[in-house]
Amino acid sequence: MTRGWGIVATLFVTLFLVFGGGFNTAGVFFTPLLDHFGWSRAQLSLLQTALALSAGLGTPLVGLLLDRIEARMVIAAGAALSGAGFIVASRADAFGTMLAAYTLLGVGLSASTLLPCSLVVANWFGARRGLALGLTMAGTSAGGMAMTLVASRAIADAGWRAAYVTLALPMLLVVVPLVIITVRTRPRAAAAVTVAQAADALPGLEVGDALRARSFWLIAVAQFAFAFAVTGTNLHGVPYLIGIGYSAARAAEMLSLIFGIAALGKLVMGTLADRIGARRALVVNFALTAIGMLTLLRADDAVMATVFIAIYGLAVGAPLTLVPLLIAESLGLKRFGALSGLAGLFNVLGAAIGPVVAGRVFDATGSYTGAFQLFTVALAAGAAATFGCVSLGVHTERARSDAILRQATPTP
Repeated sequence: MTRGWGIVATLFVTLFLVFGGGFNTAGVFFTPLLDHFGWSRAQLSLLQTALALSAGLGTPLVGLLLDRIEARMVIAAGAALSGAGFIVASRADAFGTMLAAYTLLGVGLSASTLLPCSLVVANWFGARRGLALGLTMAGTSAGGMAMTLVASRAIADAGWRAAYVTLALPMLLVVVPLVIITVRTRPRAAAAVTVAQAADALPGLEVGDALRARSFWLIAVAQFAFAFAVTGTNLHGVPYLIGIGYSAARAAEMLSLIFGIAALGKLVMGTLADRIGARRALVVNFALTAIGMLTLLRADDAVMATVFIAIYGLAVGAPLTLVPLLIAESLGLKRFGALSGLAGLFNVLGAAIGPVVAGRVFDATGSYTGAFQLFTVALAAGAAATFGCVSLGVHTERARSDAILRQATPTP
């Protein structure tokens, strides 16, 4: 299992540099791009929407590929595309070019971050899967904490174009070779089998059975609710904090602190899932995120701002650990890649809509209050959906009973 922990370390670095630098820094670029190009907040939010949609539309294909070919090839290709996306963004002089850059970045993120990393860890670990996945996914938050500050400093010193290049180079020069050398989809089987053959032997539902199971659709609702609320908040959080009196540097520091605490939150919630199950842990996490969202509305007060950073930070990133655990718990590992990709479409839909909704609410009212209230309601709905999920054993028994019933029913 030493090899497994080495892979966890590599995937941590991958998420640190690719997800942390490629996704979590969006809020830092928001105001500089707004000032440089003069686009509206709703229009600028479309960049995040393009990223989310391209990532989402690519996710089912990534899931199918992961069930058939080695994960290291998929992850390395995605990291290269992500770096290329930022290089294109650094040269953009028009909205269309920037939109294309963020679309390319989204495709790269789908192939190199959450889904492939979750699949690899789920295959390498059993009893300590929550801890291993929590450590891996902590890379997104730790990377967001560090790369947010890197991007902010690069923007201040050399401008937003240079900042994009600064984030792109580690993806190309560090992540790509490291992943190719160290990552494997799962431990080598005793007999020589393909990736697809090894997946067939794992416990879990086939895609058709999973799509008929209620847990899949409830997970999809939870995915949408989380992404809708959190992506919208993360993108507009910095301009909101600036608008209520914080300096740009202080707002970036607060976002960085949230990402730092989120790294700890993934470990805490992953360990909690090992003890009480992913379903219960995710319900608790949704509740904490909603409480944190409400405190954001009072963040002009220093005490409430501190409470927001602590609570929201602890919970905001943990679903990246808990949702894959819930999929494994409720639907199994046999078609983990394909089912995660399909459920991820709803995550992407939420991520695409959330930032634009928040931008339009601000453009219409001059305030983010209505958007944050709507996000709180969405988080409550996500908690309710998660609570309704059941275990793989329940779904397997129901599928077996349905098959027996179909066989027993005479054909007319």
